[in-house]
Amino acid sequence: MHQRGMLLILDADDTLWESGVFFERTEFDFLSIMESLGFDRDPIRRRVHKEDIERLAITGYGARPYFDTLRSILIDLVPIPPPWALQALSDLEMLLLGHPVVLLPGVLETLEKLDQQSITTVVYTMGEIGHQTDKFERSGLSELVDDFRIVPRKTPESLSEYISDLGFSPNECLLAGNSPRSDINPALAIGVRAIHIARSRTWAAEREDFVDPGQVITIERFDELYDLLPLGDLQLD
Repeated sequence: MHQRGMLLILDADDTLWESGVFFERTEFDFLSIMESLGFDRDPIRRRVHKEDIERLAITGYGARPYFDTLRSILIDLVPIPPPWALQALSDLEMLLLGHPVVLLPGVLETLEKLDQQSITTVVYTMGEIGHQTDKFERSGLSELVDDFRIVPRKTPESLSEYISDLGFSPNECLLAGNSPRSDINPALAIGVRAIHIARSRTWAAEREDFVDPGQVITIERFDELYDLLPLGDLQLD
């Protein structure tokens, strides 16, 4: 990796490409399966959300742990599920793990322009190594960024370690992401400036008040990021 000017750290899921929409579709289809088995959708939806958040502390983020939650709910409520239900759940898992990598508007064009600037650009994400690596490789962005790291869970400590490994200090860095909990607040906690790329789809577990709102700029689209980085000089209110 060649080191340049400032360090720009980018989240992946729902920052560079669509992710939440595919989980939402999976949840909808799972609820349809449970409805066909005689259960009301709303209580099942609440249970999925509750148990999915609870298991994060144990398994971390990822599509497979999410499916473990769905499967455990199905087996708990229907100890001997009909073959069609098991097959449907297996099909849903395959679809989620292999969902298309749909870049968000302006991502490719912005990264191409950033690649011409004195900025080191890296992708920093969390989840299962295999699944996240597969999405990154299929995104076609590997030639436009300088590094890619996957962690089980984003914390101030994991972010600080990554920045140090890259040879930067926090005051030389900027992080951009959609999640207040996993992207913005860990950055603020270690003195890294942050840009919140707001999305209408933000998972409930990722919503959180900013610990220091005055140190955050919120934008609506990824391509707005470029105009904030003319010389790596981010102007905060």
